[in-house]
Amino acid sequence: MVQVMDTRKSKQQPGEIVHIVNEGLENLSVGDRVTAEINWDKRYRYMRMHTCMHVFCSILEFPVTGGNISLDKCRLDFDMPEKPDKQQLTDQLNQLISRNTELGTRWISDEEMQANMDLVKTMSVKPPMGAGKVRLVEIPGIDLQPCGGTHVKNTSEIGEVRVKKIENKGKQNKRVIIELVE
Repeated sequence: MVQVMDTRKSKQQPGEIVHIVNEGLENLSVGDRVTAEINWDKRYRYMRMHTCMHVFCSILEFPVTGGNISLDKCRLDFDMPEKPDKQQLTDQLNQLISRNTELGTRWISDEEMQANMDLVKTMSVKPPMGAGKVRLVEIPGIDLQPCGGTHVKNTSEIGEVRVKKIENKGKQNKRVIIELVE
């Protein structure tokens, strides 16, 4: 068995994904038939954190300069001058999560996306265009943005979260770290 520990975008081949494995590749050859099995517990945590980031983007209306998701926490970096209050953000975020809002998706054309670039919250990540259509993830009354990621079906699945830390990452850049309470 080969366990995929992480995935990354290829630096050599744009559009390709590199799978980071711990060991076992020496037993495989090109053309071998393999069976993939998803670690559901791990995947579901990532889905919860990713959806939490969407909800959180609706609270701070500043451009997002970066982000990252791990099993235990996520972070979003914002182009904003002042540090917001951690407890106030935590309360706002949990209030939105507890609305029990169903997520949905819809599709728009590349042309419609180009005409509505204000839907894009991230400064460095461009929407997945080029296939003729772009998937929008919608949390009604909370968030709408292009995204190709995986999400929970309902905000209540995220569970309780806490804004753990807010860091200065430059004159205008603030990093907000969020964790699942569990």
